[in-house]
Amino acid sequence: MYSYLSSYLSQEEISSLKEEMNKPYSYKGLAVNINRLPLELVKKEYEELESDDIDPIRLTYLENTIYPSKNIYHEGGGYYILDPSSLEASLQLGINNKKLVLDLCAAPGGKTIAYAIRNKDSLIIANDISYKRALELSKNVERLGLPNVIVTSLDPKVFLKYFENSFDQIILDAPCSGSGMFRKEKKMEEDWSIEKVNSLLPIQDDLLETSYKLLKKGGELLYITCSFLKEEDEDRIENLINNHIDINVVSPRIFRNEYKEGSIHNCIHLLPSLFKGEGHFFTLLRKDGEITDNMDNLTKSKFDNKLNLYIVNYQNEEYGINYFSPLFLKINPLRIGIKLTNHSEYSKINEDHSLSHYSSFNKLEVSKEDAILYLSGNELKGYDSYNNGTYIISYNSLGLGYGVKKGDRIKNIYPKGLRKNL
Repeated sequence: MYSYLSSYLSQEEISSLKEEMNKPYSYKGLAVNINRLPLELVKKEYEELESDDIDPIRLTYLENTIYPSKNIYHEGGGYYILDPSSLEASLQLGINNKKLVLDLCAAPGGKTIAYAIRNKDSLIIANDISYKRALELSKNVERLGLPNVIVTSLDPKVFLKYFENSFDQIILDAPCSGSGMFRKEKKMEEDWSIEKVNSLLPIQDDLLETSYKLLKKGGELLYITCSFLKEEDEDRIENLINNHIDINVVSPRIFRNEYKEGSIHNCIHLLPSLFKGEGHFFTLLRKDGEITDNMDNLTKSKFDNKLNLYIVNYQNEEYGINYFSPLFLKINPLRIGIKLTNHSEYSKINEDHSLSHYSSFNKLEVSKEDAILYLSGNELKGYDSYNNGTYIISYNSLGLGYGVKKGDRIKNIYPKGLRKNL
């Protein structure tokens, strides 16, 4: 694999990359859900975490120094664990946008989640062609309590039927040979071959072509791989530009000294020997033309002033979303923002668990010890001063799930499949 990198790396740089990729530990990242949990609370939990001067949601740490997956904040959707390079790539589409966005190959959801947190006034459709992976994506979006994400599982070409020339921004994290992940996943290294690379090139070209057609005039396309190879990276961009004279590579919004520019100007390689993360490639492209703002022109449904969301009736349940159009129902979404109701025969209350990760009403604040008890499925005691009824069990204002106060106990209705001994 390393023999293919000489088009943009010197032998000294290749040796340095090899040395870094053979190290046993790497840097990990957290995308902190700052709309629900202050960054400082997470930093207080783990002094080893490093913040970023540019990215308002990023914290990084050295692998095996802390274990943030075994934490109340993680279970409550206070943050999402992902590679710092993924966070860096998604940052290139900006902060505080008001855009209609498509993440075409989104599972397990890191880039969608990071974008949705940074851009709470945008609406992002997160798609993955694999139904199994899309379900995992939906679970992650649910845990984070994101009201601006729609999850789908479609062949990307299906979007052309309803959304050609429609999206302000598109994230294409394309299927690739995974050479940037050799340190993270040994099986990626064992499975790598130039034959595998060549078999993926037509798929990458096809996805880029579909993305181009879905992008509106003036829109931006962020192309990402976790491959070091020019064949999967710059060559694919060059092929797209050669086929379409109205789309061009533009400067990254963020440019750091730790970036390595590839064989095309403004095409960026994140090398573990320079950047604290796994291997990634990204480039930002823009389609010619003046972009028009259509977010406020989307067809509205019934608005709930208490939740500050539009209410959608879908498959006998209610969902809350920050923007809505009937077109969204034509793509058979797996989830639409926040699921509000649960009318299944197994539900003990009418509210869906998802709502507990979004709503700020009727919270019952508990201690750290009781939060841990609750997440493991135990009843809670000692809340006699509260009236009987349904509450959102909350720790440091972070909603964890529902409980029903009856008599001297709070009955635990945290979903059994999510219960964890912390």
